[in-house]
Amino acid sequence: MRAISCSDGTMLIINNMMNCPDVKIINLDSLHHGIPALSPGKANMLKEACIWCLNKCRHLNGVVITVQRNEEQEKLPICWDSEQIDEENIKRSYNQDDAVEYGAEAVSFLLIRECTQYTAIRRAATGTGIDYWLGNKENVDDNILVNSARLEVSGILNESDDNTVKKRIRGKLRQTTPTDRTFPVFISVIEFSQPKAEMVLKNVKS
Repeated sequence: MRAISCSDGTMLIINNMMNCPDVKIINLDSLHHGIPALSPGKANMLKEACIWCLNKCRHLNGVVITVQRNEEQEKLPICWDSEQIDEENIKRSYNQDDAVEYGAEAVSFLLIRECTQYTAIRRAATGTGIDYWLGNKENVDDNILVNSARLEVSGILNESDDNTVKKRIRGKLRQTTPTDRTFPVFISVIEFSQPKAEMVLKNVKS
C-alpha cells in the first residue's frame, strides 16, 4: 500500500491502484497502452510534459483533478511511478510552451479512454481543425470507423481573466468547423494550476 500526499493536504491511500482496472485514475504510465495514436517514445514524452506542468504548479504525485464533462463532474487522481522519473532531467527538457501542449494531450488522451467509448487512433492532418481522430476503444484498428469521433486539445498552465477555460472552449468549437460534416468532436481543455479539465462534446450531422 502506498500513501500519496495530495496538494490540498489530504491523503490518497492507493492500494495497487495503478494496476487495478476497477479504480478510475489518470495513470500517466498507462499512456503506453490502448492509445494507437501514440508511439512508445511519444507516450513517454507526453507523460514527462504532464509531470513538468504539475511540478511547475507545485502539485504532487496523486494530485486530484476536477473533471467537468457536460453536466457531470468527478475528481480523479493523476498518478505515475515516481521511481521511473528523473524530475531534474524533466525540468531541463521542456519549456512552458511545449510542456503545456503535450501535458494537456496526456491528460486528454487518458480522459477520453477512461470516460468515453473512444480512444485516439491517429494524428489529424493540418487544416482539419482538430488534433486527433478517435476510434472505438473496443476496436482500435487504425481506421476511421463509422462510430469514430474527433478530438481537439488545449492546455493552460495558469488560468487568467484573459485566458480562461471557457474562452478556449469557445474558440476551439469554432476551429473544428472544417470537419464538422464528419463525426462528433470532443473539445478538451486542461488547466494545470488548479488543476481542472473540461470536456465538451459537439454533435454534428453530415
